[in-house]
Amino acid sequence: MLKIFILFWLAIRAWWGELLFLLALNFIWLLAQLTVILGPPSTVALYTVAQRVLDKDIVDFGDFWQALKENFGRSWIWGAAQIVVYLVLVYNLFFYAGKEGAVYLALRYAWTLLLLFWFAINLYYWPLYLAQTDRRFFTTISNAAKMALMNPLYTIAYSLLALLFITGSVITGVMLGAVMAAWLALWGTLVVQDRLERQV
Repeated sequence: MLKIFILFWLAIRAWWGELLFLLALNFIWLLAQLTVILGPPSTVALYTVAQRVLDKDIVDFGDFWQALKENFGRSWIWGAAQIVVYLVLVYNLFFYAGKEGAVYLALRYAWTLLLLFWFAINLYYWPLYLAQTDRRFFTTISNAAKMALMNPLYTIAYSLLALLFITGSVITGVMLGAVMAAWLALWGTLVVQDRLERQV
């Protein structure tokens, strides 16, 4: 699992090369989440910019806005799925939380695993979406699930580290506003590239 840390370091190096631009873009992404309606489109736009940064292309804010507009509809299919799936999974966790018995315990474990799996495959989603020619939601989410299942230990390590990073960023606040989304986009793109290269 050392490769996960190496890729994270490479993501930070790439971020450093576009420091001021990505700091500003991360803040714009955070503001977009507060509007709700621009949340999913700004996320795919950030991953689009991350891909171009890693390809060493010249990037500017125009690339971000262009990607946001081009992927608005498709990003909200993903966004709607996030809302529905997370609401269902979290509701079921709370519903079974206070119930006694082996069956309810098993159900709590099942819902928790499904929640973690959904989180994991969505870490793969946008980099895969951008790497594919067929960008339909069900195609991309199924490919993300296949990637997770084909690389179980890698996915577990990546997901847990990403979860710790997100939690730490939210708690500190500064990391959330300054670097979290940009780092995750760069890191996630490198992770998916690494997995795709190993499948060739």
